[in-house]
Amino acid sequence: MVVFEVLFCFNLPRLKDQGGVVDKGKFVIRKALKFMSLFMVALVLVFGTGGEVDAKKKKKKLKLTDEENAMFDKWNVKPKKRKKAVKDMRKKPKFVGAIKCNGSCHDPYYKAWVASPHGGTFNLLKAGVRKKAKERVKLDPEKDYTTTPLCLRCHTTGYKQRGGFKPAGTKSKKGKDKASKIDPDEPNLEQVGCEMCHSVAGGSQFRAVMKSSKGDFTKAETEKYGQRWDYSNVCTRCHTHPNTPFKPSVHDKYKFNFEERKLKVHKIADYWSEDNADQKLEKVKDRAKEKGQTEKTPLIIEDFEIKDGKLKFKKGTKPYNSKKKTFKYKKG
Repeated sequence: MVVFEVLFCFNLPRLKDQGGVVDKGKFVIRKALKFMSLFMVALVLVFGTGGEVDAKKKKKKLKLTDEENAMFDKWNVKPKKRKKAVKDMRKKPKFVGAIKCNGSCHDPYYKAWVASPHGGTFNLLKAGVRKKAKERVKLDPEKDYTTTPLCLRCHTTGYKQRGGFKPAGTKSKKGKDKASKIDPDEPNLEQVGCEMCHSVAGGSQFRAVMKSSKGDFTKAETEKYGQRWDYSNVCTRCHTHPNTPFKPSVHDKYKFNFEERKLKVHKIADYWSEDNADQKLEKVKDRAKEKGQTEKTPLIIEDFEIKDGKLKFKKGTKPYNSKKKTFKYKKG
């Protein structure tokens, strides 16, 4: 309407009376209309239309389900905090990195992980490191494997998955550097972090559950949002995967014993202090008595192949379908 008025006013013919003299009254009206139209256009450009404001308001509206509200009621979560948590819980899962577990929630767990074998896996890919092991499986000990897809799958967190590790040289479509930042003082996605063992496809969703519940959650409540409890099974993502060159047939040291290996991962007792004593997980013993669905029926393990120098997951082998929001369990 405003645009029409502007076009109309600017194309008004010169107004004259019958004698050819300009009618001053009409001339003044024409000028006033021009001014008002320009003023209205300026208002639209600065403040936008009411429709745009309404559209933004509609986008911001978020309605929680009865099930979600019941869950938050149980944890005494305030209404304002519920919406933020639900947004994270409803988004597609992604890897967030072990650094998110550090600080005010899992400080001793993070420190124990950093000192564990999993906290230094990326370093093993560098040239000159673990020479004998590499020679044993016919790998070049002087080669740098920090950008090799086959190695990155099991020496980093979430490689080739949403939010996962991106090696040096990774670029966006526009040529922008997208490589994961590496801080030697705070290991993160470049090592085998928490999510490689505790999540189906990254920990962004169940992290929101853990924060909202302040640790008072059941296995079923976090399983629904992508946490897994089938630990002896999830280790086969890498340790006994058909694509690993470190097979028991090469050397006995590559035989995998879950009970022995897990003792090397979480030496948490060494990292408790006065500063983090309040982070002790009070419900751990209670949850140990529960049996999660993934413990009863383990999830399938991703299979992958290297094609044209790129890692690709084989169809139907992912344990989580993000479109259908369903989990895929092993049969039998």
